[in-house]
Amino acid sequence: MKQHCVRATSERGGGAVNVQIALLWGVILLLILAVVQVALVYFAGQLALTAAQDGLRQARYYGSGAPETARLGAEDFLARTGGNTLQKPTVSAELVDNGATMRVAVSAEVLSLMPGVRPTVRKEASGAIEQLTP
Repeated sequence: MKQHCVRATSERGGGAVNVQIALLWGVILLLILAVVQVALVYFAGQLALTAAQDGLRQARYYGSGAPETARLGAEDFLARTGGNTLQKPTVSAELVDNGATMRVAVSAEVLSLMPGVRPTVRKEASGAIEQLTP
């Protein structure tokens, strides 16, 4: 008789535990997705910065000093390495300080794993244009 009471109690409590575990798993999966999303944003930022630096390097060292060369260099890097991580990338390049400094900026949306979240990154690289001085 005593076993019957214990068994009935454990059967009633078992359903509540299943619901609690199901809710807990949902929260755990959401946390895992959030961690992966943060890693993707960090990686996308590194890609954007490297693209800006690559474009800047091409415009600075190869004698052209033209913003178009920097923009094309950064876009070429993104085409080779960006994959689906950077979506809708925009590259801009400009000469500042009377043509002595080049600034390259790359901005893009990051691949999103979570519905309703559209993270973006923007990275800039700038440096002096190499010039021969007599």
